[in-house]
Amino acid sequence: MKIVTSSEELKRVDSAAKKVLPSLVLMESAALQCWFALSRLIERSSSLLFLIGGGNNGADGLAIARHAYHAGVRKITVLHTATRYTDEHAFQQTLLKEYPIEQIWLDDTHLDGLSSHDWIIDAITGLGLNGPLNEKLHDLISWVNHSDASVFSVDIPSGLGDRCAVSNLCISSDHTVALGSFTQAHYHPLARSRCGNLRIANPSFPLVLLNSLDVIATVDDEPPAIPALNRSAYKNTRGSIAIFGSSEKYTGAARLAASAAFTARSGLVTLFCDPEIHEICASNTLSVMVRSYRGEPVEGFDAILAGPGWGKGREKTLKVLLSMSTPLVIDADGIRSLARLIASKEYSVESRNAPMILTPHLGEMRVIGEAVLGRPCFLSSESPESFFSRLKAIAQTLDATIVLKSSLIHIVDPDGTITILEGLNPSLGVAGSGDLLGGMITAFLGQGFSAHDSSLIAGKILF
Repeated sequence: MKIVTSSEELKRVDSAAKKVLPSLVLMESAALQCWFALSRLIERSSSLLFLIGGGNNGADGLAIARHAYHAGVRKITVLHTATRYTDEHAFQQTLLKEYPIEQIWLDDTHLDGLSSHDWIIDAITGLGLNGPLNEKLHDLISWVNHSDASVFSVDIPSGLGDRCAVSNLCISSDHTVALGSFTQAHYHPLARSRCGNLRIANPSFPLVLLNSLDVIATVDDEPPAIPALNRSAYKNTRGSIAIFGSSEKYTGAARLAASAAFTARSGLVTLFCDPEIHEICASNTLSVMVRSYRGEPVEGFDAILAGPGWGKGREKTLKVLLSMSTPLVIDADGIRSLARLIASKEYSVESRNAPMILTPHLGEMRVIGEAVLGRPCFLSSESPESFFSRLKAIAQTLDATIVLKSSLIHIVDPDGTITILEGLNPSLGVAGSGDLLGGMITAFLGQGFSAHDSSLIAGKILF
């Protein structure tokens, strides 16, 4: 279990650590940690191009270049992108002058004339970036992203930042070593893939300081923990769930959810669909009880899933389901219906007295977010800091668990606790994956698991 904090918190810890250890000692430790990670990836014959900013991230890069030379790497070029430097950076430059390492400056370099390199080490901006890059760096990063070289970023890909719009240009890295902790920018859905293989290294920060970091989210990489079924369990003790979904245009969505529910150990699954598609649904779901729904009350279920393939205009049915004291999972078109009920003030949180889970993708999150907060949100022009704060606010306002689906899964509890599952499985980037997840979450909810545990277990199994 690893934590996600803010870049401001890491700056606080860095400042506090410098009262215990000299800044240059911390820098040397950070550089060694990064070199150890990089050395496992490269050959000693590899050619390395270091992109160096003027701050302490760039100073880290200069120290890494020294360690690479000590280890026997001889094809090293250092490209300086700045002309003003921190004191630590100036010291590292002085040290590097004693090495036969090629150093060039961006202002004097034509990018098209740069020779090809096996690896590019990105040490330009670090965590301190709060806005878009200047035109000079913009051109450099565009060049990097179109090169054939593998890219290794120190702390974070340059261009990313907690307070930077995720739509801003940034380096697309193959490997990133985060120093001290992950930050919000590492785990925004649109930014995570730009970090490539992501790991943490401690640059000798005292543990008492690392343990004091404000926890914004945790990254859970543990395998799912599911207690074994009782040997006497049977269909009536393994949870009975109802699924409201499918429409003439999308007959398969609810059936996928039903199939996943059985896979997740549900004992009984009932599918409520429109009368017009009853025959289609019933003929293709052998273990599922299929019923035409005409607005009548439904009772006797341990959990309900509403939304997969449902189509538009389901507000009336959703209001009935929301009024019940049955745990409810809302997915897909159900989320859009809920947003319309909230916007028209036809639903209030106080009227709900059972657990509720929403399973939106990013587009649906924008819809429900605007309904709850009253303004557009979760746009690519917003920052990771804004993304995390709004996720938390919406879960707290709705008193609901949110399971946000992307290449990651962000599980947000009603108290604002955020758990992240890495996922990063492109084979799941197909129609129907969300239906499977919704069915599995509902199955575990119907078996008596909490909303958090149902979401966590289902997410781990699927992703």
